[in-house]
Amino acid sequence: MKVNYEDFRTIIILVDQQKNIVIFPMSKTDYPIELADGTMIEYSYLPAYYPIELSYPYTATELADKIEYGINQWNVHKCYDNFSGKNTFEEKYYNIKGFKNAVKGHLYFRLGWDDIQKKYVTLMFPWKRGYSYDYADKKTLPDDADWIDYANAVIDYINMDFMTLEHFRRCKSEYNI
Repeated sequence: MKVNYEDFRTIIILVDQQKNIVIFPMSKTDYPIELADGTMIEYSYLPAYYPIELSYPYTATELADKIEYGINQWNVHKCYDNFSGKNTFEEKYYNIKGFKNAVKGHLYFRLGWDDIQKKYVTLMFPWKRGYSYDYADKKTLPDDADWIDYANAVIDYINMDFMTLEHFRRCKSEYNI
């Protein structure tokens, strides 16, 4: 099964240890790109370097507004493709050299909708090795979910005791947290 890209939207949210949030909208690549890990991809969607910030404390309504704004920036900005020196968008944003150092202790969310997964919020943790995140948990939202529902799901995850997630308990030693 392939996603219908006519009705597909997603954003990335990073949350630091102080619960500050940065949202990165996604944009389509127009040419093959070599990712920081050396993988070549063709014509995919990658984060755009257009950070949308929200400092803690914030309300669900404020977060919902930022999520809506991030989704509306879909394919508006050029995707981030400057991986010279294995420089990821996380390293650039946090101004920290090395992916492992830049994402240490951060939560990573991918949220949006498509015709296969429907509306969702996925929680991921950074690996200790490599340039990627591991799936930890996913909340599928109702078809009639609105921006507040997305925001509440993210806030619930931020405040969650991750030891309640079996996948987290099983893989905790591999995570860069």
